[in-house]
Amino acid sequence: MKKLFTLILALAFGFGLKAQCPLTTAVDFTATDVHGTEVHLFDILDGGQAVLIDFFFTTCGPCQQATPKIVESYYAMGCNMHDVFYMEIATGDSDAACLNWVNTYGVEYPTISGQAGGTGICSQYGIGQYPTVILIMPDHQIVIQDLWPINNAQTVINQLEAHGLQQHDCNTPSYDPQVSINIDDVTDSSVTATFTPNEDCVSYRYMLTTESAMEGWVQMMGLSVPEIVNTLGILGEGVFTNTFPNLEPNMDFAIYAVPSDINGELGEVVLATFTTLPMLDETLTFSMDTVTLPWCEVTWITVYNNTAEDATIVKICDDRYELGFYIGSDAILSCNETEITIPQGGSIELGIECCVTGKSIVPDVVTVSSNLADAQFVVMVDDTWSVGENNATVTLFPNPANDFVTLKGESIGTVRVFNTIGQKVDEFEANGSELRINTTGYENGLYVVKAGEQTLRFVVKH
Repeated sequence: MKKLFTLILALAFGFGLKAQCPLTTAVDFTATDVHGTEVHLFDILDGGQAVLIDFFFTTCGPCQQATPKIVESYYAMGCNMHDVFYMEIATGDSDAACLNWVNTYGVEYPTISGQAGGTGICSQYGIGQYPTVILIMPDHQIVIQDLWPINNAQTVINQLEAHGLQQHDCNTPSYDPQVSINIDDVTDSSVTATFTPNEDCVSYRYMLTTESAMEGWVQMMGLSVPEIVNTLGILGEGVFTNTFPNLEPNMDFAIYAVPSDINGELGEVVLATFTTLPMLDETLTFSMDTVTLPWCEVTWITVYNNTAEDATIVKICDDRYELGFYIGSDAILSCNETEITIPQGGSIELGIECCVTGKSIVPDVVTVSSNLADAQFVVMVDDTWSVGENNATVTLFPNPANDFVTLKGESIGTVRVFNTIGQKVDEFEANGSELRINTTGYENGLYVVKAGEQTLRFVVKH
């Protein structure tokens, strides 16, 4: 028979009567145990565990007899790591008295002293006789109002198993959370990656950065790489595919991921590196944007296809000079229909030749038309073919020019400025040996200056 809590209770229950918890539904409480750990009943229940509560006081003889058996059952049921969570709540006892109790009986589960709120909790649950052991299921229902008598540990185990709670060992579950990163697609400005966790990985955090930036964060924050990813990364769960946009082209990046197990423990960080592609042009590009042709000799330039698809050249035109074009040994007449394919990332060699004479000295624009947008380059020609250019007596500086360009020389005379499509943009009459031209209104690009019999070129770059 249990030791009676008061003389009145002794008289009431001394003839074989049995007290029990009068409640059928749990009442929530939060209290701090003798080791300073906060215990919140409903958090435990809502987490899916049943809760066994042993109501006691330290000088209670039946409590002293029952506690070693309850402790033994605690080990058989998995040490609070599985189906059931054990705790004990004292009435009237101080923290010091309960600490002595814990050390005496080897209690490893939470012990809430009367001083820390246990007395009030006993009152909430209507406990009038000690020990009283109750079992609360995760749905908050009290399914055992008083587990008594406790003949041995198996008595407790049998009662718990009768409510579907299973035995477990007390070894800490071993988890090995892992997540893999697969790079699915890389462009000049984005990457698509798929994250795949294993069964021990409950969630993971991921982030994209550069390895040098990560090294900087490690030094600045004083954290390890897994800690930084877990702090700054984006939360992911299950198999997940994500596209990271707005990346710099032709740059090295790294995707980091760190997995977590059911206890929030971090696994090893995973790293996947990649390099974004060079920025793709919208048109064909050329090895030279401006070509100066020697008389009646073939000059070769390279035509590149840096776009995202194959390109088919359908026409090559010049509208001022009678230029000859060659792909290998095949001649192409200007503006005649043709079909030349340049695969994505590939190139061809384009030959250009001019054997005409007597032309004005202005640039000629060559247009290469394809299934993409048209592309253009400039051919420069001299006014006297088959004879070298006269030695220049006029100098021009600075080059490139920003706000102005200066010409110096003897008897400069009439000065004309042309753009790359042969349009005259300015004309001056120089008085003396120096002429300063204001270029603030010129667009960026190449310009040709005719100063008397001299031809000079300069670039405007604002």
